[in-house]
Amino acid sequence: MAALAGVSRPTVTGWERTEKDFPAPRRSNGQDFFRWSEVAHWLDRRLVPPGRLVDGEPAGTSYGDRARKRAAGTAPASDTATRRGAARPYRVPTGTVDEPGSESLRVVAALMGDLVDRVRGAASVLDYLNLLLCLHFLRGAAPERFGSLAHRARVLRTLDEAGELLKDIGRTTDEDMRGIGVHSSMQQALERLEPRTARDLGKVVEAIGGLTEDVFGLILDEYERQATLGSGEFFTPRAVVRLMTRLTCSAFEPEEPLSVYDPYARDGGFLIEASAFCASGTRGRGHGGVTRTYGETRRADTWRLATMNLLLHGVPPSLDLKRTPPWQDSSGRASAEKFDVVLSNPPFNMTDPGREERSEGQWAFGAPPVDNDNFAWVQHCLARLRAGGRAGIIMPNKAGNSSHKADRAIRANLVERGCVECVIALPAQMFTGTSVPVSVWILRPATDPCENTLFLNARHMGAKNGPRRTLSPADVESILSAYKARTSTDPALLGDQQAPDGIAVPGAVVSRADLRRSDYSLNPLDHVARHSDEKADAALELATARKQLHAAEEHLHHVQESLARRPLDTHHRAPSSAAGRPVPMAELASVCEIQAGPSYSKLGKKHRTADGTVPVVFPRHLKDRRITDEADERVTQDTARRLGAFELHDQDIVCVRSGAITQPALVQPAQTGWLMSPNVIRLRIAERHAGRILPEYLFHYLCLDETVAWMQDRAAATAAPSLRSESLGSLRIPLPDLAEQHQTVTALNDLDALDRAHRAVAACVRRTRTALADTLLAPRTRLATHHTPAHDRPHKETP
Repeated sequence: MAALAGVSRPTVTGWERTEKDFPAPRRSNGQDFFRWSEVAHWLDRRLVPPGRLVDGEPAGTSYGDRARKRAAGTAPASDTATRRGAARPYRVPTGTVDEPGSESLRVVAALMGDLVDRVRGAASVLDYLNLLLCLHFLRGAAPERFGSLAHRARVLRTLDEAGELLKDIGRTTDEDMRGIGVHSSMQQALERLEPRTARDLGKVVEAIGGLTEDVFGLILDEYERQATLGSGEFFTPRAVVRLMTRLTCSAFEPEEPLSVYDPYARDGGFLIEASAFCASGTRGRGHGGVTRTYGETRRADTWRLATMNLLLHGVPPSLDLKRTPPWQDSSGRASAEKFDVVLSNPPFNMTDPGREERSEGQWAFGAPPVDNDNFAWVQHCLARLRAGGRAGIIMPNKAGNSSHKADRAIRANLVERGCVECVIALPAQMFTGTSVPVSVWILRPATDPCENTLFLNARHMGAKNGPRRTLSPADVESILSAYKARTSTDPALLGDQQAPDGIAVPGAVVSRADLRRSDYSLNPLDHVARHSDEKADAALELATARKQLHAAEEHLHHVQESLARRPLDTHHRAPSSAAGRPVPMAELASVCEIQAGPSYSKLGKKHRTADGTVPVVFPRHLKDRRITDEADERVTQDTARRLGAFELHDQDIVCVRSGAITQPALVQPAQTGWLMSPNVIRLRIAERHAGRILPEYLFHYLCLDETVAWMQDRAAATAAPSLRSESLGSLRIPLPDLAEQHQTVTALNDLDALDRAHRAVAACVRRTRTALADTLLAPRTRLATHHTPAHDRPHKETP
């Protein structure tokens, strides 16, 4: 840094000691390092004193300007060299950031706010995310080129200039990627973007330039969510990557160089983490060793993203794009080469349609069923292991105890040949887009068998982070400690096995004979007792359920007593009806303001955000004549103010506009200010009729079966069920005097209150029953736990 900035080393040391905002070193896997972009950004705020300017430096030059100029002039690989495919200078591999700083989180949140729509225009959100990934990639991999683009972004004036800048950002990324043999089409994607103003694009580039650390993972998380990737494409949580890497790579001697293979590389996370772990000195190797990595991907977009990710973390990208499953490819590199470590998160339950029996591939442990590739991936990973190697693979829990004949036969062969070293049950909801519970399987080749299998139950670990559950670094360490405690030959550690409730992660070492008796189940839940935290949670749930049941019963009793003092007379008729006087009728449009929801262009999916604070009401929220409190669709306060004409007030009536027509709902006081969606209609008593008709009377009339049938009949007249405001306005409503309306409302509200009280008791009874059954009937014992020392590593010991 001192050389690039043109200052002495003591000057840099002084900056580091005295300047509070001097960039802090990042620590990854025991290694301290500085980000070039952080240092350059900090130097940008320090101008070179006039007396220290060198020839050619104008007044106002910053140390950041000087550092970038010198870096461009001394870089081992120039832009031209990169375009010609010259070798890229790789730094020491670094792992991913587990917990990004608050500033980085703030910047990414801002980038994923209003700027999304302001920059993308008619393009897709994925095109916008590609812009973020390109800028972040260039910022880390080609800082001098990013600096040039960032300077242009600061002085943008017109949309034409913005379009040229987008084109050049994509072109620069494509050139850098093609220089290492990766076909990239980012220029084409970025040219589809249509910024509203040049300043909007400038804000995006400025925000990326101001990041203080690697947030590629955060952007990938958003990419995954926006792309609505299925189980075949979601990325592996970084904590799980860290756990699996340490479990497998730690089995080798510290000085031994490793080769790592991922047959389904996704974002390249396993290759990055293995390289960083082996280079960090954690295994005592120092920084001299270079892990040899190789991966395969199935999609062109994730191939490009994984390559960018690898480059940003100092890992030479060695990825192949494959269109067929690896066991169908006999000519590829992976089919012939063996590896020390195989790490993968393959797609779950992928089908192989159109074949009655599986004929392709060589299956050492038995042919998998044709409709499920889970055990095809397991066998492929084992086939690529060299003698003494280790494999870590993520599998759905149901693969561990599937009753399918082929699955059971493969599990039996895996167990009998000593290939299953450890199975760890992970918490639920760890992956975007799927709630499938999964486990980590640690495997070893049949040439290096184990006599027992360790099962660990980590289901209770982690914390909710939005819709997903995440493992903290402390959680990962707890799982690793439990693994070491139960596989070590150290008597001090083996003592912990005698008191499994004292270990943060309960486990069991199960013999081959016991696995036979369990029908070769490899599901940890069939072998490990519940954790003490889970038992405590069950007891707390039962106590809470009983308390709520008591409260619900008390409320029901109170409602029943109130109704007993006010008997319901179902044969009562109001004076106007009893006297034979006709009840006046009026069209709904004459007594109500009928307002359809906003158009989709004003309140579509792109306008809703998880960060919003104002709920939006959709037809699915209309249940049992009320609006539910789910509030799973929200908009920002700014959007709500812009759509103020469509907000809801207390005692408004909400009807379904498009979709299945059901009973309407009455807005409650706490729901005032919520917004209508495009799929509903709002009814509000007109001010001139406020003393003539009660909102609740009108609501109860609209809930009549025959009224709902009338609305369904009008909606069915269209190709898709849709109730027009004009049609609804023609509905004729009887308008008795206010005394009769009050009597009707009171009687029906009383019965509604009684109905809700009974429903609440029934729901509490079901919850209490479930909690009590879980406490009384949950298995208290599992298969016998054999605390057999792990004498299954003849040539090395796990640290």
